[in-house]
Amino acid sequence: MKKETNKQQLYGVSPIIEALRARNRRIENITIAEGANNPRLRELLMLAKENRVIVRRVPRSVLSRTVGDNVNHQGVMADVASASYTDADLLLRKLSKQIGTENQPLVVALDGVEDPRNLGAIIRTVECVGAHGVFIPERRAVGLNETVAKASVGAIEHIEIARVVNMSRLIEDLKEQNIWTIGTSTDAKMNYTEWDWTQASAIVLGGEGAGLHRLVKEKCDALVSIPICGKIESLNVSVAAGVILYEALRQRTIKQS
Repeated sequence: MKKETNKQQLYGVSPIIEALRARNRRIENITIAEGANNPRLRELLMLAKENRVIVRRVPRSVLSRTVGDNVNHQGVMADVASASYTDADLLLRKLSKQIGTENQPLVVALDGVEDPRNLGAIIRTVECVGAHGVFIPERRAVGLNETVAKASVGAIEHIEIARVVNMSRLIEDLKEQNIWTIGTSTDAKMNYTEWDWTQASAIVLGGEGAGLHRLVKEKCDALVSIPICGKIESLNVSVAAGVILYEALRQRTIKQS
C-alpha cells in the first residue's frame, strides 16, 4: 500500500496526462493558460473529464506568476496529492515472487543521488525498459518532488519507488531475496556487459561526485565499470543508469527470443 504525503503541483502536459492515466494520486484541479495550444491538450481534457477533475482557464500571466518565471509549465498546472512511496518491505516481497519467472526482477538502488533531474531521468529510464522499481535513501538524497516528477515525464506515476533508512541493509535484504546486487565503480575490473543481467539483479549506483559509499560498495556481490575513452573520469549518474539498464534489456530480449 502506498502512503500519501503533502500536496504538490505538477507542471507540463505529459506529467499531468500520466498522473491522470495512472490514477495513483488524487488530482484536485487543473489550470490551463488561455491560448495554450499543445497538441496533447485534447487528450488531457478528455482524461480530466473521465476522472471528474475540475479544469479552469486563466490568463497565461496569472499562471506564470503562480508557478514562477523559471518553470517550463507549458501552460498547464495541476494541484495533486504529493507523489507517494511504496513500502520497501512490500516491494521486496513483490520482487521475490518474480524470482525464477521469465520476468526476473530488475531494480535500481541509488546511494545518495541529490539532483532531482538526475532522479527523474533515472525513473524515466527504469520505466522505459520495463524494470520493477527504485530504492532511494531517506536521508542525504533527493526525494520525490515537482522537479523529479517533471524530469521523469510522468514515469513517476508508473514506477514503485521505496525509501530505505540504510542502503547497506537494503543490499543485505536484496541478497536474502536471491537478487544479485551489482555496484558501479570506475575502477571495477568487470565490464558492465560481462554481467549476466538476465538474472534477478539490482543495479546500485552512487551519488553525484562521491559515487558509492565504502560500506555499500563492499557489500555488493560484484562491481562493474563502464568504459571511458575521453578525459572526463565518469559519466553522469543518470546516463550510467541508462547505459546499464539498456544492456540489461538487450540481454533479456535476446534470451526471450
